[in-house]
Amino acid sequence: MSNRLLKKFAGDLSSCPEGELKNLITQSLEESDLYASLFNNLQDGHVIIDEKGTVVLANRRLFTLVPYQRKYRNRPLEGMSIKECISDKDLSSYIENVLNGKEKGEDRDFTLQVGSELRTLRISFLRLCTDKNQYMDIIISDISEDIRKETRLRRSESLASMTTMAAGVAHEIKNPLAAMQIHTQLMRKAFQKYGSLDEEKAEKYLNVIEEETAHLNKIAVDFLFAVKPMEVELRLGSLNENVEEVVSFLLPEAEERGIEVETKLDSFLPRIQFDARLVKQALLNLVQNAFAAMAENGKLTIISKSDGDYQALIIRDNGSGIPEEKLSKIFEPYYTTKASGTGLGLTLVYKIMKEHNGDIHVKSEVGKGTEFILLFPVPVSERKALEAKS
Repeated sequence: MSNRLLKKFAGDLSSCPEGELKNLITQSLEESDLYASLFNNLQDGHVIIDEKGTVVLANRRLFTLVPYQRKYRNRPLEGMSIKECISDKDLSSYIENVLNGKEKGEDRDFTLQVGSELRTLRISFLRLCTDKNQYMDIIISDISEDIRKETRLRRSESLASMTTMAAGVAHEIKNPLAAMQIHTQLMRKAFQKYGSLDEEKAEKYLNVIEEETAHLNKIAVDFLFAVKPMEVELRLGSLNENVEEVVSFLLPEAEERGIEVETKLDSFLPRIQFDARLVKQALLNLVQNAFAAMAENGKLTIISKSDGDYQALIIRDNGSGIPEEKLSKIFEPYYTTKASGTGLGLTLVYKIMKEHNGDIHVKSEVGKGTEFILLFPVPVSERKALEAKS
């Protein structure tokens, strides 16, 4: 309030009674001290500069965060050039580029060696305007502890995921191993009883062992595919072409099952960056799940359309549906509602979508069917090309 009154009388101080003027100045100084105390005790470092890059104001926290030139350590930074004060070249160069308009001034993280400590700082910018001037508030935040917490959380999640997958693998391999052990024992007993086995008698035991060996191999292959980093080769192309190839491949099986396949592909979609091999794998997994959920005379619909900055691919079936309490678990490793499923199919689909910086959503209703929605980001260049055409 006192500052506003001072501004009111600033043009003509003689119009303000001496006693009132003194009170206004005292109040203004008290307010300034209060603001200075607040400014200096902020958790983040702040340095306010004018349009020329000269420091107007800097709080105490800044000096504990940012490495600066030794010759300025015992001097206030006000009146100094910001690029001369900060000793870290990368940080100083980025600030200078923002002030010169070479950089947009987006939040950026820097890892600095401060004494014996490695520190991660986030720098952000806030423009400030007064009636007469424009300023820039450079905000320095120490996010080192946040980074450490995030790293610990990721490790914890990774460990939990690996524990779940290890338990799942153990459960999956138990049955094939048990079947192999039983038939090996039966074969040994047959040898002991008959002394030898002809090809026909031996074949029934060997067939089971061979089938279970193939089953074990599939479990191992799926597990390795789920845990190892994917080699993703993103190329600009049409997702519709990929869908048509998958549909063409699956049509014979659909006809054999008595399932109708319908495609509604928007022909005016922008190109996107995707790995054709991985997207085919994701589609095959989803379609196979849909086939398993549908009885004869079922219907599968595949739709492609634009969805804001994303391209949506929808796989919809009219099968048995998924109960609501199970929807939140379907992407977890080794969680399956099928008697013969490995529980990795949807986990792989989820992983593939994340590798494409995309997302996946599911809607389902018991007795009516399920809908999976895959969202692929559209590159900025393709969005601009689309806008130019329109």
